[in-house]
Amino acid sequence: MGDNFEISRARTGPVLQGLRSFPPVGQGPGASPSPAHQARLSLLNSAVVFPPTPARATLYDITVLNLTYKVVSKHSKVVKEKVLLNNVSARANHSEVLAIAGPSGSSKTTFIDALAGQIKRKSLKGQILVNGKPMDSTFRRVSGYVTQDDAMYANLTTRETLMFSARLRLPGSMKLEEKKRRVENLIEMLGLTECADTYVGDEKVRGVSGGERRRVSIGVDLIHDPAVLFLDEPTSGLDSTSALQVMQILSQMAVKRNRTVLLTIHQPSYRILDTINKFLVLSKGNVVYYGGVSEMETYFNNLGYSMADNMSVVEYALDIIEECQDQPGGLDRLVEYQMKYQQRKEAAAELVTLGSPFNIADQADDYKPAFATSVFSEIWVLAHRCILTTFRSKVLFVTRISLQIVAALIMGSLFFRSRYDYKGILQRTGYFNFALVTLIFSSNEALPMFLSERQIFMRESSRGAYRTLPFVIGQALVMLPFQLLIAFTFSSISYFMVGLVSNASAFFTFVLIAFLTLSVANSFVAFVASVVPDENGGQTVILAVSAMYYLFSGFFVSRTGIPKYWIWLHYLSTFKYPYELLIANEYGHLKKVIWFFGADSQAILNYFDASKVNDHPWRNYTVMVSFIIGYRVLFYLSLRFNTKNIRK
Repeated sequence: MGDNFEISRARTGPVLQGLRSFPPVGQGPGASPSPAHQARLSLLNSAVVFPPTPARATLYDITVLNLTYKVVSKHSKVVKEKVLLNNVSARANHSEVLAIAGPSGSSKTTFIDALAGQIKRKSLKGQILVNGKPMDSTFRRVSGYVTQDDAMYANLTTRETLMFSARLRLPGSMKLEEKKRRVENLIEMLGLTECADTYVGDEKVRGVSGGERRRVSIGVDLIHDPAVLFLDEPTSGLDSTSALQVMQILSQMAVKRNRTVLLTIHQPSYRILDTINKFLVLSKGNVVYYGGVSEMETYFNNLGYSMADNMSVVEYALDIIEECQDQPGGLDRLVEYQMKYQQRKEAAAELVTLGSPFNIADQADDYKPAFATSVFSEIWVLAHRCILTTFRSKVLFVTRISLQIVAALIMGSLFFRSRYDYKGILQRTGYFNFALVTLIFSSNEALPMFLSERQIFMRESSRGAYRTLPFVIGQALVMLPFQLLIAFTFSSISYFMVGLVSNASAFFTFVLIAFLTLSVANSFVAFVASVVPDENGGQTVILAVSAMYYLFSGFFVSRTGIPKYWIWLHYLSTFKYPYELLIANEYGHLKKVIWFFGADSQAILNYFDASKVNDHPWRNYTVMVSFIIGYRVLFYLSLRFNTKNIRK
């Protein structure tokens, strides 16, 4: 270990002496790791998984002083203020694991969110110091945060998930083969070899087990070897053996690589206690205990309690808290005793005063870019990932293609071989109308995919994995060929069945219009998915807005018949411009046809207000392209400023 680590150990003095009496990691009662797991732990001692830590690399200690966080809620005009964190002070040193424990509702996750930058700084009172200096936005570059929700792509394998994380979060100067080697060794270290080629899965897609999925989630944030690692309930959903192995890896990572590890945990076992250096025990946002594991039993015994046999010291503490919470003033007594306890330790010089800036590196970090790779590299990697997830999604790909084939056959048979007469006009316009309805409303199926991707985006971008713009561009580029395939499939079936003008130029123009229509609809759905809270809300918004666009498209009421105060909605309609183009494309190629009573195609174009479109179709094309770009820009702005996953 580095000199800084030895200095910090020396300065903490007697506080850590009790910890030295604990057996080494994995050597507690019944905790001997298996040979396979011992081999995985040994990977941390070599440069196989991660490169050696530079001798003069900055080591990170986090100090929290009197941190307070309140939220205000309004119910029936009654304003209530709830304190989630109340004057919390603690310290997380490098080369150590700090565990935050407490009963349900104790604000464990809130505390770690605050440290990880997931709560707006102006909403917090108190200080969060990194090496004695106020935490700033650059801290995210050197930290990782493993959330409890495990937001990952269900249709990617374990190896692919970790590889995409490596390609995004490791330096662009690192060779691809080296990234692959790191991924393979991380898979071995986390015990994921048997499921390396299995889909991660979710509630709908069968994949790895819950414990394996949790380890994959941890691996995603371990791949770039963060100097500080936050984890929210890393052992949740794991069996006792898997939980122990995960904690041993985290402990070894802290000790061997001088990393700072902070995590929330719920009732750890005896063996897991060996992997933890300090505990911060909270109750309703108040500090009930902060210190070493070995001191905890004595601390609570001095309060007049006694620990039963075969009971974990953390369970002992939680039982006391639960009992005191039910008693009037009981929690206040615990909080007050903890404050006096810390004051006595400081006065006796047994504990370095919280916030003293020891263990600061001799030199500042070398400049690190905000993102590991370039914009173009991010676009390429994100587009590649989007291709895999899109074409492996049966709902989005297979179902969507099947739906378009069925819809094309139904409409083709319904408007089969339309004639060149008045009835043929009705058949053609009816077909154009419902073709657009099918293309636009079927795009709603992409909403669940966009919503799930939003959660993944929020997790990855919050830790600086990539920029927002490459995510938007990569997703849009991947959708274009998919939309072109749908447009061509639908058109090639229904176009000739309906008997539209037999002309190659007219057919490919029809395909182009269908393609642009799908692109506009997809961009609109993506934007809505970035602002709505859930799928139900999204479906409601999309259907309502699309219905209004359909009503004012000009099919039911012509442009000249729409009241002036509603005309703006007519020009915003995503149905108007492709509908006019389809009319112009069909009747513009049938200029010599007399449809009824001397009415030629020009008269039909005039009737549908499409004569100008026939002469200058580029105007409608320009508007449709503008819609595509405009909704994508709104999508970008919403992701950039509205999905920070940061609490107020």
